[in-house]
Amino acid sequence: MTHQELMPFDGIVDQLRHFRDQRRTGTAFIVSDDNRMAQVHMDSGNIVMLLCRGQRGEEAVAAMRTMLRASVRFDDSYVAKQTGTRAAGVNLMDLLNDPAPLGAHVRSAARTGPQPTRPRAAPAAFAREDLLKLERMLAVHIGPMATIVCAEHASEASDLRILVMALAADIPDKKQAADFRLEAGRALGLGAV
Repeated sequence: MTHQELMPFDGIVDQLRHFRDQRRTGTAFIVSDDNRMAQVHMDSGNIVMLLCRGQRGEEAVAAMRTMLRASVRFDDSYVAKQTGTRAAGVNLMDLLNDPAPLGAHVRSAARTGPQPTRPRAAPAAFAREDLLKLERMLAVHIGPMATIVCAEHASEASDLRILVMALAADIPDKKQAADFRLEAGRALGLGAV
């Protein structure tokens, strides 16, 4: 595993470029100074999947670019199953280097005018026991970052069902995500999630 201190976002991109040049296989776990997390799954140096705040691919890039300072940990032992979607032919490394994805969203919003915002429900206060159950179940699928991911989503979710769905979205494998939703729903008495 490779650990780094907090660095600016362009330093994270440089670190990912270094992993690419080394043709590494595994997952780079990126945690921002405000505890947001991203996962960059690599196979022989190629980014095969990128996840950030429940988003994948290009949408995840835009979410990642809002991280001002972050640390990165590369785990060679955590290799996600390839989904075969290689980000629809988009080179995610190029997008990480290029601020256009963010600029394009801003320009698009300016052309269409302000978009109505849906009021967000206030985050719920979850029982520590429920959070520990979710962390243990999530760790089976994403490893030790489960604690950080669970805390991040718990700080934003308005109820347990929404929390389970948000956590499942951070599991790269769709079948494993479905299994997690089923197991979590049963463990928390939510039924089907």
